[in-house]
Amino acid sequence: MMTGVKQKKRKKFRVLLVAYIFVLPALIFNLVFDWFPMLQGIVMSFFRWDGFRDAEFVGMKNFVGILQDEVFWVSVENMLFFFVMGLILMIPTMLISVVLFRIKNKRSQYVYRILFCIPMVVPFMVALLMWQFMYNPQYGFFNQLLESLGLGQFTQTWLGDPNLARWCIVFMGFPFINTNAALIYLGGLQSIDDSIWEAAQLDGITPVKKLFYMELPLIKGQFKLNLIGTLVGGITGYTTQLILTKGGPGFETLVPGLYMYNKAFGAKEYGYASAVGLILFIISGIISLVTLKFLRSDD
Repeated sequence: MMTGVKQKKRKKFRVLLVAYIFVLPALIFNLVFDWFPMLQGIVMSFFRWDGFRDAEFVGMKNFVGILQDEVFWVSVENMLFFFVMGLILMIPTMLISVVLFRIKNKRSQYVYRILFCIPMVVPFMVALLMWQFMYNPQYGFFNQLLESLGLGQFTQTWLGDPNLARWCIVFMGFPFINTNAALIYLGGLQSIDDSIWEAAQLDGITPVKKLFYMELPLIKGQFKLNLIGTLVGGITGYTTQLILTKGGPGFETLVPGLYMYNKAFGAKEYGYASAVGLILFIISGIISLVTLKFLRSDD
């Protein structure tokens, strides 16, 4: 009897050992290329280092300098603007997902889904460069369109105008449909048992009530997932501003992520940039935890 128990334990141990051996390479790569740079950045935030001379320990001076830096606070204000707009622009994606789900003809639904997925094959960098070309004040699409319509007096410098630059970056999302998020919402709606929709239809529920009392509450889990992505992206993202405006004109489109990038690769203040990165990491972590706490799924 004891021999059989020992054999089962040995067999279980061998199975676990093989599993850990297969997982080990991925774990090592994760530690080397994800965890080590992150931990190194946390340590470097307490040092002054230009990439050439020996790092000098300065304690909390980098963080004090950030809190007293007016440019940093301007970037935070811009971040909040893009942050709020990102939350508002989640609404069109949710609505289009519901519209797609309500299409009864499966073939038509498939065709529309494919049409929404086609933009995914265009690399993000290519899309940014296309929008940069469209905003060009000399030969861009928007000014050329205004000229052709006889509205040349309304041509703009677009990205060079302090009053328009931030709105131009927001408009880049037109028609404001996030394909990945839309597919997540659609998948959540399609996973719901058909009997729920049939019961609602028998009760004579109106389309508006169906939206607010059934469809939106039932994709709460998917909404939470997309919301966290939007929040973290709004706090740490800066690629769009870097490519289109480099934070200009002036500091009108500068965000903390781009501020960090400029400090690291422009001013060669790697310790200072690491401190900015640590602050963004803490902020995004806190917001994610708060979101998880207050938007728990009912599943």
